[in-house]
Amino acid sequence: MGKARGLAAAAVIVLAGCGGSSSPAPQDGPTLRLALPLVPTVLDPAKATDLPSLNVSHELYAGLTRFSGTGVEPDLAESWDVGEGGLVWTFHLRKGIRWSDDTPITAEDFRRSWVRALLPSTNAPYAGPELGIVRGARHLHATGNGSIGVQVLDDRNLRVTLQHPVPWLDELAAFPVTAPAPPRARLYSGPFRLASRKGGKLVLERNFNYWNAGDVKPSRLVLSTATKGADAVLPRQLAGPGLPWIDTAGPPPPGAHELPLLATGLLWLTTRGTALSDPGARQYVAWVVTHLDLGTDPVSLVPPAMPGAGTVNSHAPVQLESEPRPLSLTLAWAKQDVGGSRVAAALRRQEPLLRRFGIRLAFRPVPTPTDLEAQQGADLVLLGWSSKLFDPYNELDLFTCGSAFNIARWCEPSYDAGMRLAVRSLDDEQRWQIERKLVERLHDGVPAIPVYIGGDSFSLRPGVHGFSWSPIGFYELLGMTRS
Repeated sequence: MGKARGLAAAAVIVLAGCGGSSSPAPQDGPTLRLALPLVPTVLDPAKATDLPSLNVSHELYAGLTRFSGTGVEPDLAESWDVGEGGLVWTFHLRKGIRWSDDTPITAEDFRRSWVRALLPSTNAPYAGPELGIVRGARHLHATGNGSIGVQVLDDRNLRVTLQHPVPWLDELAAFPVTAPAPPRARLYSGPFRLASRKGGKLVLERNFNYWNAGDVKPSRLVLSTATKGADAVLPRQLAGPGLPWIDTAGPPPPGAHELPLLATGLLWLTTRGTALSDPGARQYVAWVVTHLDLGTDPVSLVPPAMPGAGTVNSHAPVQLESEPRPLSLTLAWAKQDVGGSRVAAALRRQEPLLRRFGIRLAFRPVPTPTDLEAQQGADLVLLGWSSKLFDPYNELDLFTCGSAFNIARWCEPSYDAGMRLAVRSLDDEQRWQIERKLVERLHDGVPAIPVYIGGDSFSLRPGVHGFSWSPIGFYELLGMTRS
């Protein structure tokens, strides 16, 4: 059971001694200089957009849960209950949690902050994707009026009622947009607080009021874009999770630690108004491309780091019913997409072989990913996708009829029906079996094929350790130290 797993994790951590507070925080610790791809200018947890801003907000503001490894763990909530088949979630806050000025953090802080994030005037980019499942949230987000299904039972208990059951509200509750916004300026609830911001540099200091301050080793973090003299060069991805994924990082530097991301580079096959509107033509092109050497490792639709990938991914061979020839196709991609550009270059090198298969490609690079949306007449489009939760569902949601990111414009009502069933299945194994059938439908309909798996990298100075990374793109700085 999916929630049984999450609640078991919660129980383990609570039993480990993390009830109201952890061991006393040390009064000293190392100062760590960390290099980011850019220094965030927006630190409001509701308004952070790019991944560096989300990560820094993640350290300044704690939420009900916190990303860790391949899931989430309790943070300001010590545990939670799931009732009515996943429709109602009740979060139990830790005893004695406090803002950095020593005032209490209560369930009302969460209710107030979720309403604030959803108001159109706040302009919180992640409020819709992360909080839209809460009952009434979509109406409030669209109109600024109405109430949402968030009830304060008392200072330590928060009840959330959803529009329909989902298995992963605990994951959505880990995004910074769901953290309690401070009632006054310069208040913080996370492991660090902002000490200064000037000259393109952020200085964070340990927040001794954080419930788990004893596990926070650094006394200060100095964040800038300068790599010279840095103790760590942190991952360089800029796009936040749950968005079209563009590989902008390039190859990792020598000696860097490579990290898997829950991101897949996709080759989309446009199913309307092109030569690929014929399913047989799409299957033929997919068969040819998957037999070419594109210079990438073996790739599957769902990234191998994704929980359930081994069950969900279908590896049945394509059964060609025809070999349509000739096909004159146009390939579009964003020039700033490093991974997509590599695949495009590999396809250009394979042009003689493609022509032997009766496929002629015209290559159309565009300046930025947003320009891809305006491309008319492109038969093939290179554009990836990153997940915002630890389940294949988030990637498979690309291919529903109403998806704004369905570049292929492929629509299969039976596929959408399967997705509605999957999202309401709390049992992991049961949901993964449904998702496998969905992948098999994609295998037959061929709206897209995977061409590379996303990755990232980070570098640590010798002696620096304790860096923790989530494949969604969130990192933890609590345990970093220098021996």
